[in-house]
Amino acid sequence: MLMPFGIVQMDNGEIALLGAICDEKQLGNNQTACAAFSSDGGSTWTDWHLVPDAPGRPMGLAYLGGGKLSFYMGKRFFSSDYGRTWPEQVKIPPAVEGEAVLGSGWSGEGSPLVERDAGGNISIAELGYQNIANYPAGPTISYFRWSRDGGRTWEKAVSPKEWLWEDSWEGKTYVRGVSEGSVVRANNGWLVAALRTDMPARWIATQNDNYEGCSVSISKDNGRSWSPLKILHRGGRMHMHFVKMPDGALVMVYVMRQDIAPDGLHYASYRRGCGALVSRDNGLTWDLTRECRLHEFDFATFQDGIGVLACGHTCSTLLSDGSILTAYGHYISKGIALIRWKLPAAR
Repeated sequence: MLMPFGIVQMDNGEIALLGAICDEKQLGNNQTACAAFSSDGGSTWTDWHLVPDAPGRPMGLAYLGGGKLSFYMGKRFFSSDYGRTWPEQVKIPPAVEGEAVLGSGWSGEGSPLVERDAGGNISIAELGYQNIANYPAGPTISYFRWSRDGGRTWEKAVSPKEWLWEDSWEGKTYVRGVSEGSVVRANNGWLVAALRTDMPARWIATQNDNYEGCSVSISKDNGRSWSPLKILHRGGRMHMHFVKMPDGALVMVYVMRQDIAPDGLHYASYRRGCGALVSRDNGLTWDLTRECRLHEFDFATFQDGIGVLACGHTCSTLLSDGSILTAYGHYISKGIALIRWKLPAAR
């Protein structure tokens, strides 16, 4: 079985897709990072090849220019030959000095922000998280941080109090948090973060992270402080990745692992799949009435319970012809679904 975790179009025109191959019956175990490449916009691909010494999921794929890429899984891996080999590995510092995060230095999933200054120096901004002992009843704690040398060293991480929220169910109030996420620079200079929210209190008893959701937070001071969360979907949609269009429109692509109603309390349908939202005002608003449904299918197995995992994980890249190439895990087929699409015109 294959799951996608990162996709980028590089400056030689090739597309690199990183994923994990695993035993279909053990989605969280025995995973190994692998890579494939396309030179024709995603129509055809090379065979998959395994990344040596990379047991797990390759997160945070970043294209640094000139054939250089990086990703992380406990360690940060670097390639300088367009992803064919990954000879350099660097230890990842924890979110909090002296404190490991989920057994490694940094845990997360999503698209990082990569920027290059006039002198050619590369900065990376990314989000990471840690769970507390009584998850999912307790909140997940998320962090934001910068690297000013292409991902080899990192500044002190920030954990905004605005990323904690409260939710109640059956007379009890729970503190909720956020976990994985993606970050992008809007045209007006703001940083926009898409953050996976903890599941609403209604769904805690399921112990099933399919019921987590997605939200947005904005920083107007380069990541030092952040706005309160704007929750877009209270449950069912997650694994958000950003694509920034040439006109400044921000596209947030996500997986719909459950179709939960906006109130976060009820099912809207049995649909699963992959979708996207668009912001044309630097991340302030997202038109939920114009969701781009990239791919969807009906799925429910009542014998095993409605919360069975049918799809998950997604990543997207802007292609040179202006289209977007999205990959997401289509677990029913045990593989990766690829969707090449164009953003609808502004209304």
